[in-house]
Amino acid sequence: MTESTEPGPAALPATTPAGRARARALDGLSPLPEPMQWVEYHSSGRLLIIGPADDAWPLAKVLAERMTCAILATQPPAEPPESAPPARYLDGRPRELSGHLGAFTLKVEVDRGRVLDAAAAFGIESDTFDLVLDLDGSGGMRMDVAPPGYYRAVTDAERQQALTELPDLIGEFQKPRYFDYKPEICAHGASGITGCSNCLEVCATEAITSAGDRIEVDPYLCQGCGSCTTVCPSGAIRYQAPDRGELLTGAQRLLVDYRAAAGTETETVPAPELLLYNAGSAAGGLARHAPELPEHVIPVPVEDVGAIGLESWLSLLAFGAARVLLLPGPEPAPSLGAASRSQLDVLDPLLRALGDAHAAERVVWLSGPDAARRLQPLPAMVGEPAAFDGRGYKRVVARQALAALHAQAVLQGQPDETVALPAGAPYGDIEVDRDACTLCMACVSICPATAVQGGGELPRLLFREERCLQCGLCAQACPEDAIGLRPRMHFAAHVRPGERVLNEAEMHHCPDCGKPFATRALIDRMRERLSDHWMFATDQARERLLRCEDCRIRNLWEQEGGFDLHKPGRD
Repeated sequence: MTESTEPGPAALPATTPAGRARARALDGLSPLPEPMQWVEYHSSGRLLIIGPADDAWPLAKVLAERMTCAILATQPPAEPPESAPPARYLDGRPRELSGHLGAFTLKVEVDRGRVLDAAAAFGIESDTFDLVLDLDGSGGMRMDVAPPGYYRAVTDAERQQALTELPDLIGEFQKPRYFDYKPEICAHGASGITGCSNCLEVCATEAITSAGDRIEVDPYLCQGCGSCTTVCPSGAIRYQAPDRGELLTGAQRLLVDYRAAAGTETETVPAPELLLYNAGSAAGGLARHAPELPEHVIPVPVEDVGAIGLESWLSLLAFGAARVLLLPGPEPAPSLGAASRSQLDVLDPLLRALGDAHAAERVVWLSGPDAARRLQPLPAMVGEPAAFDGRGYKRVVARQALAALHAQAVLQGQPDETVALPAGAPYGDIEVDRDACTLCMACVSICPATAVQGGGELPRLLFREERCLQCGLCAQACPEDAIGLRPRMHFAAHVRPGERVLNEAEMHHCPDCGKPFATRALIDRMRERLSDHWMFATDQARERLLRCEDCRIRNLWEQEGGFDLHKPGRD
């Protein structure tokens, strides 16, 4: 089992002013708050063992003493057995295995392609199993992090671990509901058009699925890796074990206490660095290496470092941390590392544009608990730590942190005004082809962040860059293909938010009543597209397009007395 001893203040050296300042700061560190919501599992010990009969048989014999077992043999015994099976037995292949602890379902291919529900195949009442022991991987659950209750045990070591742990998974169990979802700010889709799918792409458990314009998260599959919250551009998915605001508030207080404890020795004491580590999987290893931890490095437990993303890193640097170290524990899920590294790819050009000579070293993904001692101390990015509240919305917190870091960069030199960011970054501009754009406002109606706005009664398209999520919904909704995305950071747009004009056009007025009702570009485009339509074959009919809706109908009746939709030749 994973060792969970915390590297508390007593285990950390305090032989220098930095070590004593760290100890004083950690004395005031509050424990992680308990989650507010929980997910419950119920298991009565109904175990499905999948794999070759010769492998499954002896394991079932041991486990059947405490559990209700069923064997789905993917290969029959090599030799005729000398005794009856130790559990309900069936030759077949698993199909469509899904679920979690207490609620696994599957279908079984029994012979020549015939597929049955589990109950019919085994001759039992229930279609569900509480636990699954997969001995050859044929169950097909290949997500980075398997659901609770599923054991893929191909090696002898994995099988021994399963034999030890499975009998203890009988009863009722709880885990935190790690996420909170606000669909009203989600950029996944709108009007049947798909935009951002970042969370679906990085979910290590396949707990997130598309539900049209929104997403759905299965709380029973979610295991709190936090990658979805890291890559979400709007903050629609928010981690709540603990909440980001709680973490930033606690870390801010920790940094303040460290500097206060250093007192007049601030100039000789290295700037504090925060080591965020997984409270479960990384705690034991960090405790063993605590004596080697540099005394200016302050360990802070979190549920999962994968949930700590760009806005939190920027905030911690603005609060005065010289560096943020991330320690996920042994063998983190590949998608967890990929999500965090994609955010590091955004952070690096941001810090370089701010003139930071240590941009590549500010946030470091550690390979192990001993890696921190090999890093040289860094100066903090800020002379005067920021004091903003980290409990706001994700975009607001990020903007406050950027403003603080930018203000410091201005004092130290001349930062770049704009820097290009990699594709998929959550910040950027949109480019509008003014010749193609008709100001139809399709982009305005679909933008989930109100980054693209109309000009009221004026034929004008406005843009708020600090709100843009780069989700691409506006580009997909544009009927003229007039919009392109440009991921970037334009600091002025975030430090001093405001509107700018993307496009504007001359208004067309009805020649009869003088009413403005469309842009001239839209009228010209409409006349061009309808020039071959039977309803506008004459000059009089085409001229009617220049009139507003009321005058158009009046002109039609005055000139033609109406028209018959069933007139020959008009089908």
